[in-house]
Amino acid sequence: MITNTTLTVYNKYVDPQTRSEVIQRSEIGAALWQSASAVSQSKSATIAADMASIAIPFAECANYKPPKEWLALEDKSGFWTLREGDEIARGIVTEALNTARQLYDEVLTIRSVARMDQGSPNTHHFLVGAK
Repeated sequence: MITNTTLTVYNKYVDPQTRSEVIQRSEIGAALWQSASAVSQSKSATIAADMASIAIPFAECANYKPPKEWLALEDKSGFWTLREGDEIARGIVTEALNTARQLYDEVLTIRSVARMDQGSPNTHHFLVGAK
């Protein structure tokens, strides 16, 4: 699979001890990011409707865990998942999520995740829709 970027995934979960939201940042070495910028207009507002289709080769997923398995981990460090509602950024972003949203255009919310595992193993990937 041809790739054109690296990724940063921001996974959110609630720490059971502190009962506060934790955002864990993970880096992915290669992916194919295709995006489109658009504007949605209504009578009262103009809203940005940016979207991306992101292919992450299985070869980059050594530390990936399915969402339920990832949530059940006591120690999530070193692991990541792809869940609707989590955030994904184009490139390696070292900033915290709130800062990253302010600094970079391509920090989007994951809206869909599909496992594409048909055909040649070299083409197996996750297809992520983000907006």
